[in-house]
Amino acid sequence: MSLTGKITMGVLKIIKPGKGSFSDLEKLKKKARKENEGFSFAFPKNRKAAYSLLPGTPRECMIIDPVTRNNQDKCILYIYGGVTNNWKTQCSMAVDFAVSTGTEVWYPVYPAMSEVPVSVTIDYLIDIYRRMTERYDPSKIVITGVSMGGMFALEIINAINRKYQSIPMPGLIIAHSPGGWPVNEKDWEQFRRYEKNDPMFSEGDIRMTLKMVPGDMSLSEPYLFPELGDFRNAPPSYLFYGDEMIAGNAPLYERAFIKCGEAGNLHIKITENMMHAYSSMPVFPESRVSYNEIVRLIQISGVKE
Repeated sequence: MSLTGKITMGVLKIIKPGKGSFSDLEKLKKKARKENEGFSFAFPKNRKAAYSLLPGTPRECMIIDPVTRNNQDKCILYIYGGVTNNWKTQCSMAVDFAVSTGTEVWYPVYPAMSEVPVSVTIDYLIDIYRRMTERYDPSKIVITGVSMGGMFALEIINAINRKYQSIPMPGLIIAHSPGGWPVNEKDWEQFRRYEKNDPMFSEGDIRMTLKMVPGDMSLSEPYLFPELGDFRNAPPSYLFYGDEMIAGNAPLYERAFIKCGEAGNLHIKITENMMHAYSSMPVFPESRVSYNEIVRLIQISGVKE
């Protein structure tokens, strides 16, 4: 492990950002409402890219066109993470992703999972993706997401199979620490294996976030529990996890892909001594290795052999 990686993990284990902060459900809901209601959109002020809005959407979807664009025929749908409207926190990451890959990125504001059933969020993201397929060859579209956004990226495949069979599959899925929950208590054991090394989340935190999902749970269940996913005809799907509790989802996604006959299209990487979503932040050697691997995957995706 690199020195910078050791320092970063050491600091996180001392300050424990977020760990144990999900203990009061009503307090969490109140905080979520405040964050969701306080959202305001603004274009980035940097000159790394040209910024515009996709017309005709009920919520903003920013199109990021990098100054140096090497992939003219390719596009990325970037889905930020979190249970509230965290659009601003990952905006710079979406811009850097566009610049690093030389690819146009669509970065939508979507209904947070703390304000609507997850099925509503998925439907909204599906509509954004559908609009992309009207401009780009689907095989040249990459869907990537961080944390809950990684879960949403994978669940777009699930939703296409369940409800939107007329919409073609994308060419590639990249998921950074994709979330989800087990369907039974036995599978929570996989999560507990990682808890002692995770500086950011506890089992209680993960259980509590599930309780924040509003509305009829039966509408959200097919998208919240990886093992219930319908991943038939999935494109190559790459899941990157750190040494974290949420990595307990890895065998659940693997089981679902196997069930659907798509084991060969699922690629999982779990990196020891790394934190949640490490692969989306190329700030030290271990994360740069995975980040560069992802950039390469995007650059070669959709290229016919």
